[in-house]
Amino acid sequence: MLGKKIVSKLKGFPLAAKTVGRLLRNPLTLEHWTRVLESKEWELQTDENDIMPALKLSYDYPPFHLQQCFYYCALFPEDYEFDGKELVHLWIGLDILQPCDQNRSIEDVGLSNLNDLVDQGFLKKNERAHGCPYYVVHDLLHDLAVNISAIECLSISSTNVKSIQITQHVRHLSIIVDNKDVEDRKSFKNYKNELVALNNRLKVENLRTLMLFGEHHGSFAKTFGDLFEKATALRTIYLFGASYNVEDMLCNFSKLVHLRYLRIKSKYWEDRCLMSALSRLYHLEVIDIQEWKGCSGSTRDISNLVKLRHFLVPKDSLQLHSNVVEVGKMKLLSELRSFETGKEGKGFELSQLGQLSELGGSLSIRNLEKIQAIEEAGEAKLIHKNRLHKLTLEWDATRCNKDATCEENALEILQPHSNLQDLCIRGHGGSNCPKWLGESISVKSLESLHLDDVSWKDFPPLGELWLINEHGEYCQGCIPGQSFSNLKRLELVNISNLKKWAGNCPCDLFSHLEVLIIKDCPELVELPISHHSCFQPKQEINMAWFPRLQSLEILNCLKLVSLPRVPWTSNPCSANIR
Repeated sequence: MLGKKIVSKLKGFPLAAKTVGRLLRNPLTLEHWTRVLESKEWELQTDENDIMPALKLSYDYPPFHLQQCFYYCALFPEDYEFDGKELVHLWIGLDILQPCDQNRSIEDVGLSNLNDLVDQGFLKKNERAHGCPYYVVHDLLHDLAVNISAIECLSISSTNVKSIQITQHVRHLSIIVDNKDVEDRKSFKNYKNELVALNNRLKVENLRTLMLFGEHHGSFAKTFGDLFEKATALRTIYLFGASYNVEDMLCNFSKLVHLRYLRIKSKYWEDRCLMSALSRLYHLEVIDIQEWKGCSGSTRDISNLVKLRHFLVPKDSLQLHSNVVEVGKMKLLSELRSFETGKEGKGFELSQLGQLSELGGSLSIRNLEKIQAIEEAGEAKLIHKNRLHKLTLEWDATRCNKDATCEENALEILQPHSNLQDLCIRGHGGSNCPKWLGESISVKSLESLHLDDVSWKDFPPLGELWLINEHGEYCQGCIPGQSFSNLKRLELVNISNLKKWAGNCPCDLFSHLEVLIIKDCPELVELPISHHSCFQPKQEINMAWFPRLQSLEILNCLKLVSLPRVPWTSNPCSANIR
């Protein structure tokens, strides 16, 4: 009976049924269901089509920390597609995430909150074509967020700028500029005048958050500059589609000493001065410029930002990371995409990495030939970085002199944590594979292995490898008895002494391998898929080696002349052989 009475209040709306249904399942007790049925929120229904009380009811029950995280979704445009990390970083900037114990990082807490919001129906998780997840808020739930946050949060567009109620308690502001707002002179002028009038309605000196959306919001840069002249207490700034110098639009930008979060998305604009200004904003925790195509300028002094947790830069601008002097001062930094050993002498020692105890994600260490002493390799403390997922260790391939013994010992000491999933070793001048990758393999979680321009006498457990030694003789160079059971991607590039990768009988080393790339191996004449000598049909042999292979690339291996017909896996996708 209780259930039927609650259902009758939902007016047949699926969204209301889903949100209230999630509310009812936890806890699944008579007392809880009775409280829901007798809630005073139902009395606020204005008509038969009003489901806002049902949605508001679902908001009232989650814990306060989840309410806060949902609350600020009101600042974004309807149907905005959130990246998961984007939301977590925003919550960090807003200072609404509190770690409950020392074993969980603030990012872990944020991801947990994100998943809880999905489970309770406040966010919907979707997937893009390439498999990356994104999150959206249903339009009616977005209306709910706007309603419950109306006292402190204000989202302005051309459709509501005249009528919207603005309280003295507004702390968080977003302004949306649609393409239609600038498509003709009259629309542009009307919206501009209304934005100018905000000066008399809004206490900008109280603002903690400023978000500007729309590719053409830069058309109002002068208007915004005048409007936000006194906005000196900002802690969170998000500029979507910036086409101006930030310091021109926010004339007091360099004085925003409370700023904790800055995100800029822009395709058109270049600013060489912003980085030096940022290095003086000591409370910054998140700098997200990974979608700013014109970001440039010196990042030498970014290490002054000792509270910085996230410094996100474009994939083609990794020098913004590698140029930071004394990066070890930023002990909370969660990812450093690029580090150049000994780049300018002092401030670029591997010991700088050793101080970054929170380091995770992806790390590329270049110019390792500049290591002065073996002990320096140990100062990087890679074995303690359990959050690191991807690691590239690179020696300069163009160097004239190689100290094989020194480089071999250095690579041995640069052992990563066993959690590592993606490893690339490039240009190493040592003679042997490190023990942690070979006979005493510790990186058993590897999903991707890339070996480029190495001349080892022995290789990781990749099957039966035959190498050419300095006398032109064949010798077997693979360590037996171990395997990479999780390996999904394997790349062998510029392995000049690799003659054969034999595979006469079925092998279970690569039961999960999806991508195989072999490039620039001038002596290679045989692969496991080239031919067979066992009694099984060729098709069965090859499928036993690579049962899940989806992508195959064999490039510039001129002595390799024998391959079976493609496809020869259970789920082929692409092959590039030339």
